[in-house]
Amino acid sequence: MNDRVAMVTFSENKNNHIITGTVNTLRKIHGVMPIPPIEQTWLQELSLPDVLGRGMIADMISEGWQINVATEIQKGSQADFAVRGTLSSSNIMRRQFKSGEDFSEVPDTIGVYILGFNLPELDDEKMFVSRIVRANYDSGKHFLADKYSDYYIELEKTNNWKKSELPEEYHELYDICMILKTKIKDQDEVIKMQAIQSPLALDLAQETRRAVAPDDVMNDIMRRERGLSEIHMFLERNKKSGEAVGMEKMIITALQSNFPSEAIEVMKKSAGITDIRLAELKNQAQMN
Repeated sequence: MNDRVAMVTFSENKNNHIITGTVNTLRKIHGVMPIPPIEQTWLQELSLPDVLGRGMIADMISEGWQINVATEIQKGSQADFAVRGTLSSSNIMRRQFKSGEDFSEVPDTIGVYILGFNLPELDDEKMFVSRIVRANYDSGKHFLADKYSDYYIELEKTNNWKKSELPEEYHELYDICMILKTKIKDQDEVIKMQAIQSPLALDLAQETRRAVAPDDVMNDIMRRERGLSEIHMFLERNKKSGEAVGMEKMIITALQSNFPSEAIEVMKKSAGITDIRLAELKNQAQMN
């Protein structure tokens, strides 16, 4: 899954049931009550440095009845991601709650962080999913653990397990991880080889395939690979030299590589470029 597929798959509340089901799969493993259905999901706008420099695929906030869920999918390794995850969960604690309201009505908060790398803080953990909760330091007794918890899923650690070796309650999550790890063109083979039976995992596979089904979408992804590489190198070159990043040059390169219009819009806003100036850059891109 890449950022474009994640955006199409989870935008416009099309697949809130997958987010709900994934959270409940995690909670079932640890014997925690399921959450009510997610009603609304917002995808945070990712900048180009997010996708290229930090390898982020998706950053989502979801809300249901008295429940807030932060979901992030991070492919590339990022230093101090445990701090980032803790901050993300903290930031959504006050959603659906205003100062002065009854504290008994404060929504529960859950963080789900799906990582394409291993978290240093969890090096000693063999299982590919870890539930992080607050606890009393001396006694180890949980403190509001049913109300606030974070789940870190380390996809690389699934390589150390066969589904048959896992307790049954982990099977569905394992199936979901297999779909998340697999390129869309290889999904059918993986579903067969791994004997994936989870309806939720199969639904995720179907929805991601549907996200890239139109030829023009898939072609957009393929055509922009060269442009992504060039823009990334340009960013690194400017970073090393200490110069300001030339956003206009980046936009021209992106336009020439048929970069998605929503990404162009993000770059335009980041650079403070007007619609008139963007039209001029489009003309330059066509002439070069």
